[in-house]
Formats: sequence, C-alpha cells, structure tokens
Amino acid sequence: MDITKIGDFIKTRRKELKLTQTHIADELGVSAQAVSKWERGENLPDVGFIPDLAKLLEVSIENILQAGQINNNTPTDDLESFANLSPNQKTELISKILNLEDYAITLDEILPYSGIPHKNAILAHIINRRDFEILEQITAYLDNNMKATALQALLTDGRFDIIEDIMPTFNRKHRDSIVNHIIKNPTREVADILENFVPFFDKNQIERLIGPQT
Repeated sequence: MDITKIGDFIKTRRKELKLTQTHIADELGVSAQAVSKWERGENLPDVGFIPDLAKLLEVSIENILQAGQINNNTPTDDLESFANLSPNQKTELISKILNLEDYAITLDEILPYSGIPHKNAILAHIINRRDFEILEQITAYLDNNMKATALQALLTDGRFDIIEDIMPTFNRKHRDSIVNHIIKNPTREVADILENFVPFFDKNQIERLIGPQT
C-alpha cells in the first residue's frame, strides 16, 4: 500500500469534484491540516473515516486503498474471473455492466454463472428499457418463472414478433398465457400472425382459439 499514491489520488479526486480541503475536513469532522497530510502522503486517514471519505469523493473504498488503480479497469475487464466472485461482488459488477450502452454483449458470459437474483435484475433491466430483442439471446438462461415474467411484458407491449422468435422456449403454461391473451384481446395483427403460432399449440389450445377442427 503506497500512501503517497493514495494521497495523490485523494487530492486529484477532490479537485475533480471541485471540493476544498476545508469542505472535506468539515464533512469528516477533522482539521484541514489533517486532510492536507493525507494528500501529501504523510499518513493515512483513520480507518473509521475512509467509508465517509469514499462517499465524499464518489468512489469505492477499494478505489482509495488502491490509489484509484481499479479505475483503470472497465467492468468487462473482470469477466474472466466472474464465476469466482462472491454474490455481492457479482451484484456490483452486474450493476456496472448494465449501465453500459452495449451491456448485451457481455450477458452470455455472465448469465451461466449468475444466481436467480442476478438473473432477475438483468431481466428487470431489459424489460424496463424495453430491450426486448435481447430476450432471444438470454431465454436459455432463464427459469420458467422468469420466462413468464418476460412473456407478460411482451404481451402487454404487443411484441408478438419477439414472442414468435422465442416460442420454442416456452412450456405449455406459457402457451396457455398466450392463448388467454389472444382470446381476451383479439386484434387483426394477432389474427395475421396466429398461423405462425399454431404449430406450437396443442389440440386443446387450438380449439380454444379457432374452434374444433373437422
């Protein structure tokens, strides 16, 4: 641990945020001289001050202790070791990845090693952003409850084009939901695409939709 580099990082970050040593000192309840000593690398902040200092500088505790070195990494740099991360570390990394504009390109690498809470968070993000095209990429990693959640969002938004693409991944219960929705919400659009859905429905579902076949 290089306290000189840590001091330089604290000073650089403080100036980036246009904060004064006095402001930092007042917020932490220390003297401006103490902050000055931290920045000159004469000593480290007391361990009890580091969490609050991290909040003031808008960085993590690890950023401070590693003198900002982890800032040199992008979220995707850590993917190689994703499987070995703790659940909390995975949550933090996934949160960073979902903030990337091109987050979808990393999903295939993290979903196989993600727990149910992580997958639900990813799915919620996709639904909230209406990035439904990504669902075809990830449905293989979702359990039946997650698929039901995705399907409901697609039905609500009338995205039958996406439903058609991922129909093979749905079970009978999911398909019943589609049938129920079509019956309750008949439209010309649904009628036009129904022919493509029929091969996935069983006899009972088809009869509910278009009547007994002679």
